[in-house]
Amino acid sequence: MVEAVEAAAELMGRPSVGVAWDTPSALEGMTVGGLAAHLVRGAGATIAYLDRTPVDAQPEGDLLTPVTYFHAALDSPIHEQVKKVSSDESAIGHEATAAKCADLATELSRRLADEPADRLVGALGGRMLTLDDFCRTRLIEVLLHLDDLSVSVGEPRPDTDPLGVSIVIDIIGSIARHVHGDWKVVYALARSERVGEQAVFPVF
Repeated sequence: MVEAVEAAAELMGRPSVGVAWDTPSALEGMTVGGLAAHLVRGAGATIAYLDRTPVDAQPEGDLLTPVTYFHAALDSPIHEQVKKVSSDESAIGHEATAAKCADLATELSRRLADEPADRLVGALGGRMLTLDDFCRTRLIEVLLHLDDLSVSVGEPRPDTDPLGVSIVIDIIGSIARHVHGDWKVVYALARSERVGEQAVFPVF
C-alpha cells in the first residue's frame, strides 16, 4: 500500500493534474481535485483508525474481512457524503494535496513498520478488522483511484507492484461471489448469456 500511495503522490505532483484540478474527472460528479483529495483521504484513514483504536482492543463480534467491509461500506450513509467531502478537501489546491499525499506515504511507511502483526483497527461504527485486511481495502481504493486520476488527466498510470493488482482482483472477485454466488461469477466470466438481468460486474 505504501508503494501505491507513493505512486499516487508522484502522479499528483505532475503539472497536468494542476492544470486540470477544477475540471471533471473520470468519476461522475468529481473534479480532478476532488478525486485526488478522495484518494488521499482514503489512504489516510489507515492512520486515523490506528490513532483511535487502542493497541490492545478486542472485537465484540466477528472481524470484518475486506469483502464484508466493502459490503457494509457501500450501505453506509457516509458513502453518500464522499463527493462533497472530497470537493471541500480539494480546496487546499494542487500542490498542497500532492505534498499531503507524499507526507502520508512517508508516515505510512514509518507507522506500519512499528505495528504488531496482530494489530486490529476499528472501522464502520467500531466494527473491527485486522490492520492487514484494512490495508487491503485501502489498496483497492488507492490503485483504482490512481488509475482514475491517470485517465482523468491523460497521463500514463505509474507502475506499481503486480502483487497489489492481484490482491485487488482477488477481493473484487470475492465481493462478486459474496453478492451474486459462485455460478453467477462463472457465468459472467465464461457464459455471459446466462448471467441474467442483474450484472455481476462492476461490483462498485
